[in-house]
Amino acid sequence: MEEALAVEEREKPTEEADSSAEGYAPVPWTRKKIALAVVIGVVVAALSLGCAAALYLHTIDLALTGGMDAAQQDDLAEALQPPKPKAAVPSEHAAEAEAPASSAYYVAILGCDARPNETIARSDVTMLARIDIDTGTVHLVSVPRDMMVEIEGHGTQKINAALAFGGPAGAVRALSAFAGVPITHYVELRFEQLVELVDRLGGVTVDVPEGFTSDTSGITLAAGTQRLNGEEALAFARERHAVSSGDFSRAAAQRAIISAIADEVLASPPTEMPSLVGSLASCVTTDYTAAELADTALALKDTGVTVYSAACPSYSFGEGGISYVGTMYDEWRAMMQRVDAGLDPTDESVVIPEPQASDENLGAAVNARSPRDYSGHVDQAGFMDN
Repeated sequence: MEEALAVEEREKPTEEADSSAEGYAPVPWTRKKIALAVVIGVVVAALSLGCAAALYLHTIDLALTGGMDAAQQDDLAEALQPPKPKAAVPSEHAAEAEAPASSAYYVAILGCDARPNETIARSDVTMLARIDIDTGTVHLVSVPRDMMVEIEGHGTQKINAALAFGGPAGAVRALSAFAGVPITHYVELRFEQLVELVDRLGGVTVDVPEGFTSDTSGITLAAGTQRLNGEEALAFARERHAVSSGDFSRAAAQRAIISAIADEVLASPPTEMPSLVGSLASCVTTDYTAAELADTALALKDTGVTVYSAACPSYSFGEGGISYVGTMYDEWRAMMQRVDAGLDPTDESVVIPEPQASDENLGAAVNARSPRDYSGHVDQAGFMDN
C-alpha cells in the first residue's frame, strides 16, 4: 500500500514535459510480488511437465494396445477377470472374504508368429504367469502350443489356434479354461523386437542347457551360463530343431529369456523405469497401462523377486495324422495347486494348502481333449521342471 500510495503522489508531467520512454519509471516489485511470481512460475512449470508426462504416458498406452483394434480391446476386456477371491473363512470374518486373497493375479503371455502384413496368426508361445506383489514371487508356466483342446465353434484344435480364431480374448478364454484360473492381464510378445530391448539392457544372463548352432540364424551358443546380446537371445528363444526336446526345449528357453529380461529391468535405477517401459512398448501388445507396468516393476523391485519356472506336464502323440501334445491331468492339477498356493510348482513333496487342494477348478483342463488315460504315454512326457 505504501508503494502504491507513493506512485499516486508522484508529480504528473506537465504538458511541456517529455512524454517519451525516457520518462517511464516502472513500479519496483515488492518481496510479495517476487514470491508470487516464483510460485506462479513453479506451478506453470509443474503443469507443463505434468501435461508432458501425461501425454508421454498416453502415447505409450496407445503403443501398448496398438496391436489390437477397438473391437478386440472390448472383447479382451470382457474375457479378463479380477483376481481370485479369498478362500472360505469363518462367518465372523465373512466380510473379509469379498476382498482378493492377496496381490496375486494371473497373466496370459503369448508370442505371436504373425509375419509382416498378416492380421491372423497362431500363438508361437503360450504361457501362464502368476504375479504376487506382496511376496515378490512370479511363476512362469509354459503350455505346449500343440496341446489338444476344444475351441468353441471350431472343434478339436491345438491351443495355439485360439489366438487365430478368437484373437487375444479367445486365447485368454482357452488358457483360463485349461488352467482353471481367472486371467487378469494379457501380454503378447514379439520376440523379434525384443532384440533392441535386450541390447538396450546391455544383454541378459541365462543358463543355456545345451550347446547348439541355430539352423536359421547360424548363431552358435555353448552350454552354460553366459551373457547374451539381443540376436543371441532371440536365437536361444526360437531354436527347436537343433535341441534335444524340440518345442519343450524352446519353451524352457523362452521362460529363461523372459525371466532374465525381468531381472535386468528390476536391477535398473528407478529413474530409468519410464524409458524402459517405453522401450517395452515396441515389443508387446497388452491391456496393461504404462503406469501399471511401471508400478508393478517398482513394487517387485522393492520386495525382491523369486521366479519359479515350469511346464505343463504333457506328452507328444499323434491322432488322425496330426501331431498333438496331451495333458497329464493328475500332474497338471497338482502343479496348478502348487502354483496357486505360491509354492515351487515342481516340488512334489510340499503339502498343498487346503484352499488349493479343495479347489476343483485348478488345473481342471475342462477344454482338454487328449485321452484321460495316458499311462501308456508317460515315456513320451515332455519337460516338466525346467
